[in-house]
Amino acid sequence: PTHAQIRTAIERAGGPEYFQAEAGATGIASGSMDAALACLVFEHITDLDAAFDEVARVLRPTGRFVLLLNHPLTQAPGSAWVDDHIMGEQYYRIGPYLETLMWIEKIAAGIELPYVHRPFSEYVNGLTTRGFTIERILEPAPAPSYLKAAAEYEHTASIPRVLGIISRR
Repeated sequence: PTHAQIRTAIERAGGPEYFQAEAGATGIASGSMDAALACLVFEHITDLDAAFDEVARVLRPTGRFVLLLNHPLTQAPGSAWVDDHIMGEQYYRIGPYLETLMWIEKIAAGIELPYVHRPFSEYVNGLTTRGFTIERILEPAPAPSYLKAAAEYEHTASIPRVLGIISRR
């Protein structure tokens, strides 16, 4: 959460109110929100329970929560697209998926974020134990524009990069 991100959001979207806060303590009034959206952020939160507790606290009893993540299967440490020229095979290698592991991701010079790989079940169980009902799970194929821009990944069209969970209290 940076001030630059908030400024950019205001410049691009206007409209909603933006603020900076920790995921586990937003300062939003209990039961005051109709919906919450977390886009590509929960995999950077070290205290998952506090973040889920906060979402549950701020939502109204009929509130919806949309959680979008880098797909945990393809983001497990050591996972990667393999182009084996010797065997003539291409495949996606999956690392230790069932382990919860954290490392520091270097985004750019001086910008580092924690990245926590968790299996899908930690997200589902985190929601359901707080009274959420999962309405839909989305695993979209990579966008055609991505595949066109990165021709070496054209064979990954059937491997999801993003996971979406739509839930209701």
